[in-house]
Amino acid sequence: MKDVDISKALDEEVEVEEKTFKEVDPDFGVKDDSKSIVVMVLVIAGVFALLLGGFKLYGGLTSAAVVDIDEMHKDNLDGKLGEEEGYTYNGFSFVKVDGLWWTEVNRLGTLVKIPLHFAPKELEEIEMTGELSSDFNKGNDVYISIDPEAAGGHYVIAMREISANVGQGINRNSIGACTKEHEGCEDREILNCENTKGLPVIELEVSESPGIELSGTCIKVKGTGYGIIKAANRLLYQWYDVME
Repeated sequence: MKDVDISKALDEEVEVEEKTFKEVDPDFGVKDDSKSIVVMVLVIAGVFALLLGGFKLYGGLTSAAVVDIDEMHKDNLDGKLGEEEGYTYNGFSFVKVDGLWWTEVNRLGTLVKIPLHFAPKELEEIEMTGELSSDFNKGNDVYISIDPEAAGGHYVIAMREISANVGQGINRNSIGACTKEHEGCEDREILNCENTKGLPVIELEVSESPGIELSGTCIKVKGTGYGIIKAANRLLYQWYDVME
């Protein structure tokens, strides 16, 4: 499936994300505005619980929608769906509902329903290079480090999806950090892949070439626009053992 197939739904979500931030801070998205990074970092701290709560509401309050997804998975496994609606990948069923691709994975004995913007076949071109140190797995926390001068809906969505899935994917807590010194980052760790201070770090970098770089105790997720969301989703499917 091409990017254009989901562009309308994704662009609408980007607009909602930016509108939400602007309601908190009218100057959000203005280059060199220190307030925007404060909002973004605070979102990282709270988004995990917020999004998981949203997933539960989706399942608990809109039971008809959940039944539809379950039925779609059944139809998908029975070969009744076209590929634009659903397909299987490495034994996992993927179905598209309301612009998101849903699958189910078993984590620690619990069946977890996962909605992401992209499905695996759209991500096979995203390269993952390098190797992580075993020290990345030490401790209960993972630092999500963002560029204090980056702003925009796609970057925020990528950050949000990584942060929300740290708990489910690798059973860790996510903590906000900044990649460099900046007004508004005074109370945050300054961490990046060049200087992790020995801590487990996921750095989000704006780059024209989407990809994932592993090095020591750092994972660098790179991209811009749809590309950074694709890289984030590729990493998450790796955590969930959906993609190799």
